[in-house]
Amino acid sequence: MSGRVARGDQRGRQWGFPTANIYLHRELSPVLGVYAVRVHGLAEQALPGVANLGVRPTVDGTRTLLEVHLLDFEQDIYRKQVKVEFCQKLREEQRFENVDLLRDQITQDVLKAREYFRASEER
Repeated sequence: MSGRVARGDQRGRQWGFPTANIYLHRELSPVLGVYAVRVHGLAEQALPGVANLGVRPTVDGTRTLLEVHLLDFEQDIYRKQVKVEFCQKLREEQRFENVDLLRDQITQDVLKAREYFRASEER
């Protein structure tokens, strides 16, 4: 999927997981969930990340959004055009009872994505 990085609600940044938000030009997506991804268009080589593609039920989201947390990357990328390559599904999107549980799950998602990329480099 590709699109332009837009400003979001800044929740991920507040939780220690800043995200590149990409608003989709479709109401339904053929894939939903949390994925290990590679992001093209920001550096010479694709950058690893973890993405959620869905409606963000824990924060009462209302439209499908692609949010990507880039691993070990901190630059202002607002308005940049990117292409997101979905590498491996980590889990289904789910609603959590509170933000602390969501933040704990995001930490686990990041660890799983790192493991995926580490294993794919070893091949």
